[in-house]
Amino acid sequence: MRFDGLLLKDCGVRALWSGLSIQRKNSLLIGGLVLVVAATYSWAAYGGMRRAAVATASERVRSVTDQLAGLLQNNAKQLVTNTRTMAADTAIRALFKSPGTRTEERATAALQRIAAQTKQIAEVRLWDAHGRRLFNVVLNGPGAGELVDTAVVRAAAGPDSGTVGSFRAAGDSVLFPVAVPVVERGRLLGYLTEWRRVNSTPQARDQTNRLIGSKSTLYMGNMAGDVWTDLSRAVPRPPVDVREAHRLLRYERAGVGTMLVAASPVAGTPWAVVVEFPWDEVLAPARVFLRQLALIAPVLLLIGLLGAWLLSRGITAPLVRLTEAAEAIAAGDYSRHVALGRRDELGRLEEAFSTMALNVHEAQRRLEEKVRERTAELRDRNEELEAFGYTISHDLRAPLRAMFGFSHALLEDYGDRLDPKGREYAERIVTGAGAMDQLIQDLLAYSRVTRAELNLGRVDLSRVLREATTQLQAELRSRGARVRVDEPLPAVLGHEATLAQVVANLLSNGIKFVAPDRSPELRIRAEAREGRVRVWIEDNGIGIAAEHHERIFQVFERLHGAEAYPGTGIGLAIVRKSMERMGGLVGVESRSGEGSRFWIELSAAERANERERQYDSAG
Repeated sequence: MRFDGLLLKDCGVRALWSGLSIQRKNSLLIGGLVLVVAATYSWAAYGGMRRAAVATASERVRSVTDQLAGLLQNNAKQLVTNTRTMAADTAIRALFKSPGTRTEERATAALQRIAAQTKQIAEVRLWDAHGRRLFNVVLNGPGAGELVDTAVVRAAAGPDSGTVGSFRAAGDSVLFPVAVPVVERGRLLGYLTEWRRVNSTPQARDQTNRLIGSKSTLYMGNMAGDVWTDLSRAVPRPPVDVREAHRLLRYERAGVGTMLVAASPVAGTPWAVVVEFPWDEVLAPARVFLRQLALIAPVLLLIGLLGAWLLSRGITAPLVRLTEAAEAIAAGDYSRHVALGRRDELGRLEEAFSTMALNVHEAQRRLEEKVRERTAELRDRNEELEAFGYTISHDLRAPLRAMFGFSHALLEDYGDRLDPKGREYAERIVTGAGAMDQLIQDLLAYSRVTRAELNLGRVDLSRVLREATTQLQAELRSRGARVRVDEPLPAVLGHEATLAQVVANLLSNGIKFVAPDRSPELRIRAEAREGRVRVWIEDNGIGIAAEHHERIFQVFERLHGAEAYPGTGIGLAIVRKSMERMGGLVGVESRSGEGSRFWIELSAAERANERERQYDSAG
């Protein structure tokens, strides 16, 4: 009986279908096909939009997190530098050498004067060379209280001569220590610990969150995960393992919903930074697009039904073309257009389909444009910061020259009236002013390399080497240095003055970083490498450990004290920036105690001329 019922039901469907007219059959068939095409395209396009939105948001969150970590790293270095400046104050050193009520009052006044410039300094503590507390003063608001800074004091005695410590909770506030050694003439007097408060108003915190993205939230905390803050107060630890910083994570935040989160450790500190982005905001563009599709799809279906009602056999071929175009667009090929050249319902269907494709394309274009705008904004801000640094460095030289000139005149005109201590102080002013002027000159040189427009052309390496050795003639004679050049040297594509500065900086390092009991020996040679030229500058100096090969090319990075090897720590940074501006590369091969082999690489001049000839012939 059941089999018979199914058979009768199947026969009834066939009889109903057989009784329909061809026109209605075509309407049903074509209408169903249009519905399938629209649904397939809509689902594929929505999936593509969703994936694009997730990819864009993920890249944005990752980029913002890395940039914030980099800014915090630079800020930590600057804090250590500022604390070293505080520790170098004469009143502070006097307290270490002669503790007493009078020196404590002078040290307190000096610290209050420094702390008046920023409200973040909560307390300053001084420790003797054995780690015993010598003196402390609370400067702005509640101090660090019972918070212990023994660990950060031990870390300050390390090779970096200064460090920042972990965040600590003190009531509703979050503080962190900055510790540096206090040294005078190479002798350790003790240590200075500066406790700083992480304080930011809710308005400033909201402004920061708006700068990093719509409804984004920024958290900072310790890698150990014990103390976290949202820049205004202590907050619970985000439910994310900051050690998994290499990938993006998602988690549920109570009362908020799903969050896309990126974590990044702050290099050189025990800190980590976490940026949260609401998952609903990530998918918002895709949902808007889906609603647009939901409005357009019925129109497409109606147009398809009307076209099927009027057409029979001629409807099949246009629908195949529409299907192929939908699949191409779903795959990301927006260049596919359907042009039926008809004025009936199929023509209207073609127009609606093209409109939908243009809407999808426009939505994706707007999304990419927003990303480009944000990137351009970041680039403009970086350029403004570079221009600001250049102006400040330039304006600092005027008072510095006055300091140098008057102190030098003091030694020449009144030196015989000064006692030995007075002459020593005046000489130290002259030396310090000279060192500061050299630092500013290097900063200006770095800024010029960064901002100047370089017109690249054919450069003769032999002429560049002659210019560089002429600049260093005094250094070569004073150290008895020998320079060997393996001729001939080929021509390269570059900027002659900039390349001469690069070679001069590398030669100067090869002369400087040599043991005092050895005469510097340098060798310059070149080798061809598939259309490029690599120039080697080899020395017999003290060498560089492998773990420092990348660090030495960063600004203000020094591996040795200024007493042993004077310098500003900017020379190699200028070399790297110059090579980047000329489209080249720079690197080093070295081990400690075995000399160094620096290399720079640029396009060969012959290769560049060949490309120009090919371009001219093609034009």
